[in-house]
Amino acid sequence: MRRGCSPRAGRVRGSLVVVACLLAAWAPEARSAPPPATARTCVTALRPAGVIETPESWGLRGPSALALDHRGDILISDTGNHRVVGMTRVGDEVLDFGGYGWDEGQFDGPTDLAVYQGFFTYVLDEGNRRVERFDPDGDYVDTVVYEGDAGSPVAIAVGRSGELYILDDDSQTILVRSQFNEDVAPVGQFGTGRGGLVRPVAVAIGPRGEIGVADPGRGAIVVFDEFGTQLYELSTPDTLSPADLVFDGAGCVLAVEPGRRRVVAFPPGGGPPTASLTLDERSVPVSLTINDTGSLYVLDSATGRVLVVETTHAECGARR
Repeated sequence: MRRGCSPRAGRVRGSLVVVACLLAAWAPEARSAPPPATARTCVTALRPAGVIETPESWGLRGPSALALDHRGDILISDTGNHRVVGMTRVGDEVLDFGGYGWDEGQFDGPTDLAVYQGFFTYVLDEGNRRVERFDPDGDYVDTVVYEGDAGSPVAIAVGRSGELYILDDDSQTILVRSQFNEDVAPVGQFGTGRGGLVRPVAVAIGPRGEIGVADPGRGAIVVFDEFGTQLYELSTPDTLSPADLVFDGAGCVLAVEPGRRRVVAFPPGGGPPTASLTLDERSVPVSLTINDTGSLYVLDSATGRVLVVETTHAECGARR
């Protein structure tokens, strides 16, 4: 089992962070290339494709977020136990780090994860109002956002070049840090008008740098371009109440709604939903991520399971 090292060991590696960031800025993109600008491919169907049971020994308490690392392992923020755990796609435990506290490498209710593939795992420590950075094996590297730097952070995401997006509940904006830890102009503002956010809870980055925000206060997902201009808004006839969202390689947006126990897919560039899937009545889906082949992993906070959902793509508007 890979476990996080001591904070002292993390400090030793801290001197390598600048070098790693420089390499990250020049590293080729790990994700697949976006489709041609003329292509518009939609998710036309969603279907259950299995369940990954988490190890019973974990005793998960209120798991709230999941992510995939560069090995394809599934990382879960075990919020109630103040740690991050990881497993393979067949449920074998491989990672366990954190623990309750205020010191380096410890958490007080970690609620979100973001992975910069092959380099770092970022953990939002909501109770301590900070973001900590770990290497791929769960060893502490440094703290990139300290208490007081970002108001009340509630969600994070990592961009294509390693920039960090921090959803701040106090200002109702997305704060942006470059890969060199420099502040960039925030995205969004409080309000119901164009570009406004009311109660944002999750943020995700698209294949062309789009910034998507799940905002149940607006009953919608709001999508901005990389410069902070609103591009479009997504919702459903029965009013969307999203808890999390993700973009696939074609730019489609997929979201989970805990209250309705469903996954909903939207087309790239905006428009009405193109597919939806209602999960079983035991489920409370709170987070999702996607792998390179388009399979969704959905975290069920009620049971601690990871539900696998397959996506089917076709030309937008094609008859199913």
